[in-house]
Amino acid sequence: STNSGLWGFQLIQVTLGTIMVAALLFGVVWSVTGDECLPGGNLFGILLLLFCAVVAGKLFGLIKIPTLPPLPPLLGMLLAGFVLHNVPVVNTAVNISQKWSSSLRSIALAVILTRAGLGLDAKALRKLKAVCACSVAVLSHFLLQIPWIWGFILG
Repeated sequence: STNSGLWGFQLIQVTLGTIMVAALLFGVVWSVTGDECLPGGNLFGILLLLFCAVVAGKLFGLIKIPTLPPLPPLLGMLLAGFVLHNVPVVNTAVNISQKWSSSLRSIALAVILTRAGLGLDAKALRKLKAVCACSVAVLSHFLLQIPWIWGFILG
């Protein structure tokens, strides 16, 4: 019973420490950025979007459908962004200016493509390397008007 009391006390310490660090961090950011980190500001909207995306990603990762492979957390993150942008009531709470939004979309595209690339099966790609190289060459030639040799170098 002594260990359980000690464990509970440590949990309270960690929780209070986390709250204090979060409050201190918010105070520092508020002192530097002013109203940007308050509700209606760009930083507040970005943090709310990040929080919702992470939570939705975790929830989608927990969904198990017996006949299907597990749902990727990235799908939950994308769905959270879609809901936050397109639902009128929620959209007013997440107010991000067009300039910030455009920059974030460009960064998000790079992150999404990187995460998708890291999720590929390297062994399967090695087995199908000729097919992958030819597909990249054909797509790059017809979509990007890249010469055939460069397409095969890219693939």
